[in-house]
Amino acid sequence: MKWNREQTEKYFVLFGKIMLVAAIVFNAWLTHKCYFNFLLSDDASELVYSRLLAREGSIISSNWYGSTELEILNTQLIYSLLFHFTSNFQVVRIVGQVILTLIFLASYLFCLRGIDPGKAGERFWKTAFLLVIPISDAWIFLIMKAYYIPAVAVSFVGLGLACRIRKEEVSKKRKLVLLVIGCIFAFVACLEGLRHIQLTYLPLVLSFVWIWWNLQEENGWTGKKLLLPRGTIASVCWLVSGMAGYLVNVLLLSKIYQYDTHQDAAFQDQLPMESIQNTFNALLQVTGYSGWKELVSGGGICNALAIVFAVVIIVGLLRIAVKIRTRKTGEQLVSAFVILSFLLSMFIYISVDDVQARWVMAGVAPMVLFLALLERLPALKQYVLLFVCYGTIMILGAHEYKAIYTNDHNEELKPVYDLLMDSDYTFGYATFRAGNLMTELTDGKVDMRIVQAYSTNHKLKNRHWLTPIEFEYHEEAFPLILEKKRTEDTFDPQDDWKLILDTEAYWVYEIPDQRAFQEYLDKVEL
Repeated sequence: MKWNREQTEKYFVLFGKIMLVAAIVFNAWLTHKCYFNFLLSDDASELVYSRLLAREGSIISSNWYGSTELEILNTQLIYSLLFHFTSNFQVVRIVGQVILTLIFLASYLFCLRGIDPGKAGERFWKTAFLLVIPISDAWIFLIMKAYYIPAVAVSFVGLGLACRIRKEEVSKKRKLVLLVIGCIFAFVACLEGLRHIQLTYLPLVLSFVWIWWNLQEENGWTGKKLLLPRGTIASVCWLVSGMAGYLVNVLLLSKIYQYDTHQDAAFQDQLPMESIQNTFNALLQVTGYSGWKELVSGGGICNALAIVFAVVIIVGLLRIAVKIRTRKTGEQLVSAFVILSFLLSMFIYISVDDVQARWVMAGVAPMVLFLALLERLPALKQYVLLFVCYGTIMILGAHEYKAIYTNDHNEELKPVYDLLMDSDYTFGYATFRAGNLMTELTDGKVDMRIVQAYSTNHKLKNRHWLTPIEFEYHEEAFPLILEKKRTEDTFDPQDDWKLILDTEAYWVYEIPDQRAFQEYLDKVEL
């Protein structure tokens, strides 16, 4: 029987459509089903901040101690909008997750249409669902917790604009429009910090330099042909706009808003070899490596797949880099961008000896574009590779879904949660893990301020991290929730603190006077 390629293509497209819808719905359902144990205080902080923005009627607030970057073109735009329609944290989280996922997918489709409008539809449906299946804990931060959707989406949009502006058939007027839109977009995106320069705009300029080099090699470095590839000037303009946004961030916004600008990041006196190992281990975590597992077990099989996946990524990037000169200019741009975005990030993490798996994930996600460019391979090989990729992602995804479903890391907070829900408390103080998390889990019933232990003089102090700057004083008694492993043997309870709950993991004290307690905290400020 003769193999029908067109029929096979239709089956792959149909399968991709079904899987994409199923993954989006399942992600939302699983978030609802595992809501209590799915969340961390970092996650809850996003929604607590967004609720503050909704109350202020703004998209950014100076009344908030931020974390490592200023959120502008970010998830709070969606979450704060939803808080105008409902006060239910779980509804905002799940609906926000779906909306942000759709925006993310739209950015991917925008990129594919920039590469080739005629093939974009089929390429999208065959590969998009792979982005929304969390294959690792790091991937959860992209698609279910949505932290890194802006980072990767900006990469897709930036590349999509570059692919459009480099085309010969695009009119000068449209190129000017794309140039201006790209400059504005880069400026606004980079108001947040260096992340988008690292992931998008510097790799984009370097990609055009790489293409230029390949062209000179092809033409024998003749002086008559030292012309820049179409789109090079535009990419430089976007990088300059992005750097202007970053300068505004450092010179102006950092003086108005409270957050860690990472300006103190620096090269080490000596490059520790452990930083290379740590960065590679972070890549393994991105591809699904989940630590100690028995060799012959589901987790062991997934660990083996994760190792193979990481090695395939590295070998595949090297192979594509070596053969990049044989590709058309448009494919060179996509390949060079994905490779350089990843390598530049890895270089930075190794150099500063500071890496998190979710940071590496933001440079890995755009590699899905390679699957969209498989047409250069023989047809049967294309589908075999897609089939293998589908199987790998689905196995790793199933393992991660199981990990989410069986996760019980917040169960030790259940007695604290029950205490708050059965009480009349409307505000309180807590160490970070229980702080904003209790606000979300109680659906906004109890607003929390963050404290930490200061062992030098056995006292607690304020922690200015992911919490409002201003706050109201309350006359009634309130709870103080302390995580034992963070505070044990590092503070002495005051005489008027009444211990009302003592579990294996937490103490909860009732404190009668907020003003006196806040004065106690303020005295310990460093």
